[in-house]
Amino acid sequence: MIRVDGREYGTAAEIAARLGPDITPAKVRDWATRATNPDDRLHGLLDRHHVPGRGRGTTYYRLDQAATVEHITRTSTRGQKRQLDSTPAAA
Repeated sequence: MIRVDGREYGTAAEIAARLGPDITPAKVRDWATRATNPDDRLHGLLDRHHVPGRGRGTTYYRLDQAATVEHITRTSTRGQKRQLDSTPAAA
């Protein structure tokens, strides 16, 4: 995690680790993709900041924005309910 102007940023893996065991890096990236779609309810809520570097570079996400998006998806009637431990839910 890095701090810029008092805000914490991290990679998808770092953000997922901070948000809980049932959040994956793929889910963080999915939220960021959805945030670019004007027709999605997450539009504009999770920005990506790409820093060029060796290989493909690194993409950072703001922790506070990701936490807000997680809250929105958790309180939706359509979203997956939060798991309090690392055991996957039974299908």
